[in-house]
Amino acid sequence: MQAGGVAALAFMAITVTYDALMRYLFAAPTSWSLEINSFLVVYLALMTAADVERRGDHIGITFLKDAASPVAARVITVLISLVGIGFCSVLAYRGYLMAHDAWSYGERVSSSFGTPNWIPYSMLPIGFTLLGLQFALNPFRPRMTDEKVNAVV
Repeated sequence: MQAGGVAALAFMAITVTYDALMRYLFAAPTSWSLEINSFLVVYLALMTAADVERRGDHIGITFLKDAASPVAARVITVLISLVGIGFCSVLAYRGYLMAHDAWSYGERVSSSFGTPNWIPYSMLPIGFTLLGLQFALNPFRPRMTDEKVNAVV
């Protein structure tokens, strides 16, 4: 997923630059750049979230967990994982309903490109399912000490 995120970000940089040059130098903006890049922002946020969580790179407030005993820290990890799984489950389910409805009704984006809505909507259940699975795996990861974290970086 990380490679897909890097590729999406590189593609976005190229297409936004191209669109800006076409708009301001030639007064001929593209009709597709905004639509594609809007979808890629969603891709970047959702499809890479599980990988970022796996690496422990999400923003987190660890004051209580760091000050807690190992048993209490483990309980906090399990509670956070349960909340994360619940949150991801609800959003994955709702995303599935949105994608299914868009597929059933043949909905399309109202632009010249006319992308079927089920394509961007399907990123919701996929991304949140992967993130929820990562939350489910978090309690089984060994607790990394500061020395191990610094050695990984």
